[in-house]
Amino acid sequence: MANSTNASIENSSVISFPSSLPAPEAERWWLEHKTQIFTSPLSAQEQRIALQAARWRAEIVFPNLKENEARALLVFVAQLQGAKGKFLYSPAHNRSARWSSSGEVPIVANPPTANPAAANPAAHESANQTAATKLYIDLATSSAEHRIKAGDYFTIRSELGETAMHIVTKSWQPIPQGEQFACIDISPPLRFQPIVDTEVELLKPKATMRLLNDTQARMLWRRGLIVDGLTLALSEVV
Repeated sequence: MANSTNASIENSSVISFPSSLPAPEAERWWLEHKTQIFTSPLSAQEQRIALQAARWRAEIVFPNLKENEARALLVFVAQLQGAKGKFLYSPAHNRSARWSSSGEVPIVANPPTANPAAANPAAHESANQTAATKLYIDLATSSAEHRIKAGDYFTIRSELGETAMHIVTKSWQPIPQGEQFACIDISPPLRFQPIVDTEVELLKPKATMRLLNDTQARMLWRRGLIVDGLTLALSEVV
């Protein structure tokens, strides 16, 4: 007998965050790591293992909304179908003014071990960098003032259309292949193989997010306003 339950299977499509909504008045972002801790019952010594499961978490605080603004937010949340749906979101504090156009940003390059005999690590034959904490880049299109620095955020993409946001933990360091090539230390580790010769998106980096659970956007209405604003708790889709 067929199962009559109307179960909704996850859809891979990503919807857009509504540009018509007022800008959040505050955002709280953090990178949530996953660490397993084993404690010896005899010596109390600890062994800590970092798992490859770090993800971005966020809380977005909206100001008091007018009725038409609240309706737009309700429509967006309804489209997400709770924690099932996903969307791209660019944290306000991550948007760097140092990159005024896409032509100034660096591009993804191969690690030097991918083809040691080649003078150009940005060859299309790419080495697998999944789980790496370093990203190799080509700085040919970047002037000195546009070099990547520690604390910068960026987005990279995979051939399957996956998107991931990272933070630079150590500024660019040159590699022997030439002055235009460099590597940067990043967090979280790479989850997929980035596309070589594509831009490292620094102007408006985005993370693929979802609602933390199915009970978000509970609104308190009073004469056309949502009292005390509204906070959405988000978790990155990994």
